[in-house]
Amino acid sequence: MNLMNMSEVIKPSPAIHIQNKLTLLQRRAWNVLLANAYNELPNKDIHTINITELSAKIGVQNNQTYLKEALESLVDCTVKWNVLEKDKEVEWGVASLLGSARIKDGICLYEFPYVLRTKLYNPRVYTKLNLRLQNRFKSQYGLVLWEVCFDYFDVNRDEGETPFIRLATFRELMGIKDHEYPEFKHLNAVVIKPSLAEINKETGYFVEVELKRIGRKVGELKFRISKPKQITVSEPIQESLYPDIEDLSRVALELVQAGVDRNVAVRIAEQDWGFVVPEKVPPLGTYPDFDTYVVEKIELSHHARDVKNRGGFIVEAIRAHYIDPEAEARRQAEKAREQQALLSTLRSERDEKVAVLIQQAVRQTPELLEKAAPQLPAFARRRLDDYESVHAAYQAGGMVAGALKGVLAEDFCAEVLAPVYEAYEDEKARILTSK
Repeated sequence: MNLMNMSEVIKPSPAIHIQNKLTLLQRRAWNVLLANAYNELPNKDIHTINITELSAKIGVQNNQTYLKEALESLVDCTVKWNVLEKDKEVEWGVASLLGSARIKDGICLYEFPYVLRTKLYNPRVYTKLNLRLQNRFKSQYGLVLWEVCFDYFDVNRDEGETPFIRLATFRELMGIKDHEYPEFKHLNAVVIKPSLAEINKETGYFVEVELKRIGRKVGELKFRISKPKQITVSEPIQESLYPDIEDLSRVALELVQAGVDRNVAVRIAEQDWGFVVPEKVPPLGTYPDFDTYVVEKIELSHHARDVKNRGGFIVEAIRAHYIDPEAEARRQAEKAREQQALLSTLRSERDEKVAVLIQQAVRQTPELLEKAAPQLPAFARRRLDDYESVHAAYQAGGMVAGALKGVLAEDFCAEVLAPVYEAYEDEKARILTSK
């Protein structure tokens, strides 16, 4: 699965209506992890995601320390779900948001607790959340409130509303502790109003709140969400729910969401590498696919200075293969890590094959050990006296056995092992010279 091409996550209402203890980065990361694993939830326990893609999708630099802290927090985060009981089930549940997570060779392997997997996949009630849109939020309260409101958005009517939410439940949803903003006026000033302002500015949707008093105090809140009929041309809202882009290919969709003209985006997607100036086309293997190449140019546009037409800049960056020095350095570093991992695996495979062949030779011709013993280094010959026989030393493993295997490999089994070493050197050269 190419995560960079994914624009939305199908997120169950029970996963939205949780007691929220997550930071903004953690919530972004969990949404991306869910999107990446969604199609595999019914039949796979462990899911994988490239750290570079995860970093890009949540809008941060490839900072493993940052990501590790976020993953650790998700594993440690115990949440109650279905707080609003939108799916009409009378059920209470508690679980960790992630069962486990680990990072190896630039790949994150993670799993969801079984009790959550059944709720996360193909739920009866769910909403689609835009992954790119979530990175516009700078406040965790804004993102949480957006998810809750959009869960009740009816695409057929272009509007929706939540039920009335008890103030205590709202505080749970937003992750606000009991001692924080105990007075409603402070809660309204610090959490509710700024969140509504951020949603209305960043999403292209309009959300407003209705207050219900219980006695003399505000006791419940209801949020109404609608999509304005007129959308500002200079700030197009490119949600995957819009019918004019739902039929776009993955590459074209990425480009349209980045501000490229729809027709131009379609042409780029159709021509693929053919859109790039021939002499500028990167060597085969530099990028895993054209999608990744396009995403890099889109990211480059975020850091370019004095750009008046971002869409035009992206088109030219793709056509002429603009290079971001930082991105190029990261790619080279990633390539070096991948090479070292491949070489390490290759060495391990070579050593295993050599060990098997030597073991077979000793089994077929036991006297080889006696012939090898006189050629051992002095330190190993001295240690032979600690064993009943050379064969016993070989079977015991350790330093003497290692020395025996070295002599056997070099002087007695060289012909048998030659094809193994030759194949190893050929594959090693291929890995080191690959683009």
